[in-house]
Amino acid sequence: MKNEITYYLKKYDLEKYMKPELIDKFFIKRFLKGEMIFSVKEESQSLYFFVEGKIKIYSAFYGDKEVLIEFCKPLQILGEVEYIQNKDINVNVEALTPCIVIGILREDFKKMISGNDKLYELLLRTVTSKLTSTMTHILSYHQKPLDERILNYLKELSQNNKVEKIKYIEMAGFLKVSDRHLRKVLKELDDAKVISKVGKTIHILKWPDNI
Repeated sequence: MKNEITYYLKKYDLEKYMKPELIDKFFIKRFLKGEMIFSVKEESQSLYFFVEGKIKIYSAFYGDKEVLIEFCKPLQILGEVEYIQNKDINVNVEALTPCIVIGILREDFKKMISGNDKLYELLLRTVTSKLTSTMTHILSYHQKPLDERILNYLKELSQNNKVEKIKYIEMAGFLKVSDRHLRKVLKELDDAKVISKVGKTIHILKWPDNI
């Protein structure tokens, strides 16, 4: 496990942010596809450096309805907002593929970041990057045609050019369109042989050059 932690710290150039005497406080966690990495209202005990896989981050409003926030690939820090605010987890984080994280307990991270300007800067860049990403996503609603946004969404979820068990209501919510409008454009893409839609499975037959 120690060798694996060292490998990922080097791969993402994280060693320079860490105090060598506290490296042994890190641990590896693995998540299978569909497993929850964090859940809303869960007690925030650790921070994770997300180093392998693909995840989706979503919240829940209006009862149990899921509101998708974003998809993420490595490298990401998870749980940093809750650490800063000293609050419980406020979003759901689900593994879309098998995932690996490097974890560290909050109390150990506090020691790691104490007097560590480089790690403070990394934490700040992470938070501001997520804010910028969210703003870019919001602006894209008004700048890109819906068919392009749909294909970008499918690209995030696809494995071997296929998306299974797709949630159309979640998809419509993320794209900020009605379910009816979404299905209309999906049919147009199907008719144009860009995708092949069968129930809750979508096969992507060809990716446009701008996706």
